[in-house]
Amino acid sequence: MKARIVPDLRFKRAWAQAIALAMVMMPQLPPAFGETPPNILLITADTFRPDHLGYYGYGRDTSPQLDAFSREGVFFTQAFTTSGWTTPGLISIHTSLYAPTHGVDIRGRTMDPAVVTLAEALAQVGYRVPDIFFLTDIPNFHHLGLEAYHKRGQYLKEGDEVLFRWLEEEASTSEDPFFLYYHYRDLHQPYAPGPQYDALYTPATFGHRYNPLSHIRRFVAREKLDMVQREIYLPRGIIDFAERDRPWVSALYDGQIRRMDDSLFARLRRILEETGLAANTLVVVSADHGEELLDHGLIGHVSTFKEARLWDEIIRIPLIFWLPGDLPSGRRIDVPVQCIDIMPTLLELAGAPVPEEAQGQSLLPLIGGERSGWTDRPVYLETSAGGYTADEDQYARRLRGVRTERWKLLHGSWDGSVTLYDLVKDPAEEENVAHTHPQVADSLQSLLNAWVLFSQPRRSSIAGQEGERPQPSASDASLQPSAVDGPPRVLFPANGDTLYYAGEEQTIQLEWTGVLARDYVIQYSVGEGTYYLEGELPTNTARPSYGPFHAGFWNSLTLYNPWIFRVHPTGRADVVSQWVTFYLAPSEAVAGGPSPQGLGLLFALQAGRSFLTECAHLARGLGLGLLDLYIWVSGVPPADLSAWVLMAAIVAAAAWPKVRKIGVHRCRAWGLALAFIALVYSTIPVFRTIWTRLSEHTQGANRHLGIIVVVVVGVAVVARVWRRVGLTQWVPYAALVGVFAAYGYVLFTFSQFPAERLHLLEYGLVGVLLFRALALDLPCKRAYLASFCLTAIIGVGDETIQWVLPQRFFELKDIQLNAVSAALGLLLIRFGLGEKAESGGEGRGAGGESG
Repeated sequence: MKARIVPDLRFKRAWAQAIALAMVMMPQLPPAFGETPPNILLITADTFRPDHLGYYGYGRDTSPQLDAFSREGVFFTQAFTTSGWTTPGLISIHTSLYAPTHGVDIRGRTMDPAVVTLAEALAQVGYRVPDIFFLTDIPNFHHLGLEAYHKRGQYLKEGDEVLFRWLEEEASTSEDPFFLYYHYRDLHQPYAPGPQYDALYTPATFGHRYNPLSHIRRFVAREKLDMVQREIYLPRGIIDFAERDRPWVSALYDGQIRRMDDSLFARLRRILEETGLAANTLVVVSADHGEELLDHGLIGHVSTFKEARLWDEIIRIPLIFWLPGDLPSGRRIDVPVQCIDIMPTLLELAGAPVPEEAQGQSLLPLIGGERSGWTDRPVYLETSAGGYTADEDQYARRLRGVRTERWKLLHGSWDGSVTLYDLVKDPAEEENVAHTHPQVADSLQSLLNAWVLFSQPRRSSIAGQEGERPQPSASDASLQPSAVDGPPRVLFPANGDTLYYAGEEQTIQLEWTGVLARDYVIQYSVGEGTYYLEGELPTNTARPSYGPFHAGFWNSLTLYNPWIFRVHPTGRADVVSQWVTFYLAPSEAVAGGPSPQGLGLLFALQAGRSFLTECAHLARGLGLGLLDLYIWVSGVPPADLSAWVLMAAIVAAAAWPKVRKIGVHRCRAWGLALAFIALVYSTIPVFRTIWTRLSEHTQGANRHLGIIVVVVVGVAVVARVWRRVGLTQWVPYAALVGVFAAYGYVLFTFSQFPAERLHLLEYGLVGVLLFRALALDLPCKRAYLASFCLTAIIGVGDETIQWVLPQRFFELKDIQLNAVSAALGLLLIRFGLGEKAESGGEGRGAGGESG
């Protein structure tokens, strides 16, 4: 008997030792929480870059409170979103689906109700899931599975207060755990942190306050500084930013992070500790996407600068898990993960099943300290060319990407372009190495192609879009023709009304005639220029109300004036109201953050085309432009046109006897110079409109006009030099090469935008025309000096006029460039025409004879 027992005891001892050893070597995963699953608080911040956090290693002390959460929790340094703007990124967090799969990647789209969301999965295992999200009223964020919170409307207008009040007033009213989702919006453009936080970092970027140069630098940047603090959208071409602007742009952004840290995370920690929630509440902090801060020449993200871009500064997001005592403290994880991994992680921690369709994977193996249960995979990305404001054409222009720890490949669907970056050697993504690493590019392209097929929508995730608009059923009497007596008549606001801000209870109330409880479609056309947008908005009442709005939110809406809309019952577009236009007046107080969601015109990048195609577009567009001019002229009543012509003839006849005394040559020279200057000044208010219209006609090919003018002038000048000196002298040719090199440098370095390239050429011509007029009466050197000075003064006048025009800006840089352009133009005629040909004596003689 004993002989049999001894081996059994030895076996048991060995088995116990093996189990103990296995437990020691197993990754330290968080406990299953058993009967007390954790409360879950998920916070996302709009446009949040993790590399501007102190815990990440940033130089400024922007986030002491959030750094404390990071030190006490788990910090993922390489977390990425799925797209380049808000909606697809947030929907990916809530569904664990890639952006193409969930399909909610354009305004107006709604998620398929059959998709199981994070809130729905948690609700199935007993979680409370209150709705304190300020965007659930718009179609993009319908069907998240959040439950109505009766005080949402009361507190939502107060920003973060809706989060704090729920934790203080509602969290303890039930023993059931809660899932609370909050989206912080005040990091979004414009960057207006307020005086207290602006003063923290911005002044130092211009230099010490006692340094006179610091005041000059700030004055030079004043217009751009004001714009960044005022505008939601900063598309390419609206103003010319330079590398020297990066420090103060980052400082404004950092001020907003510090404001968020103080107002949100400091108070959040205090409430969690005071209420006792800290002991069993998992806090997760992440973002919808990052933000570009002139890293690659622009400010914002896809929806605000209106281009398809997936640089790392846009796609990298923070990801922090905090639950002291249950999760490891101070763990930094450098493994690439994606926002689709958040939902499986939270469901596993809560003991809830992960939906089979989820495309992410749980992060718990990484949190536990080992990668044995983790499958490494690339990061996959996709964005449209304009985000929330994309139209059909821009929506079809897709930029897709695949990123590993070392390599990143981007593919443009509109032109087939492929760029490859070595992130180890080139973390700033500045050099395309696709041509030097073709095998890597081919391998990543194959992965991307496979992912595109894998990530296709698995259901009809779009209701009422792309020809799938729901039709009224035969049983729905309210939508039958017999139930519609006539088109609705808008009762409020009246056409031409201006709505004024009346405090935090302010809403925008619409009302029209018709059945109150019926489905309607509001067709809207709002804003002008950069802020223009049109589309449709569904509602289920004839008295829809939108809001309430805090002052900052309201003031961001005023940027979209005028607001134009009409309405019709769903399915009856033939029974539609008249268009109604109303305006929103800005409030006196602008405290608080702006709306992070908005409407705006999409400025998508035009695809690169072949030379012949571009020429065809340019020729066709210029022809259409001339046709526009003809139509405009023909619209002037003949009587008015005749009157102006007659008046001009009378003035000319009266003035000619006196004018001819100064000489025919002087009349021609000064007349041409003054007429061109008048043309420049008169087109200042409409130049941007003309250029935009021409851009539409030429499909963007008008951007080459400045280059074409330079080339044509260059050929003409070289031909003139050839006729004058042939090959007998080399100095003029060398001088011309220097002048054209300088002009090219100015055009392509300081003037990034095509319209400004052409504008710069204007002042070269102004300088030339003034010189030809002045040289008739002044010695050559004095004529050069006088024409340069006059041109510079005219340039100052140009910028001063723009200062007072709406949507135009005063820039000292442009004054400098206009002067440089004039100098280069004068150098061209110096070496192209020769000093002797423009001598003052010859001009005076000619003028005298004519006199």
